[in-house]
Amino acid sequence: MSWDYDKTEYEKQAKADPQWYLERLINYGLEGKKLDKEMLKRYLPKLKIPEDRRALLELLIWNKKF
Repeated sequence: MSWDYDKTEYEKQAKADPQWYLERLINYGLEGKKLDKEMLKRYLPKLKIPEDRRALLELLIWNKKF
């Protein structure tokens, strides 16, 4: 849950836009949730996240080193 959305609006937006949901989880904390690996593989190139987090996720998913 987020401070800037009420619970029902947050859930609606998360279902409607998986890319937005992943960005929120990565940028603002997972709150005990795990990222869906397949969804992450699909949307990672499009996510608006810091480059250090992107590099870590690419390392973990594809063993891609820089």
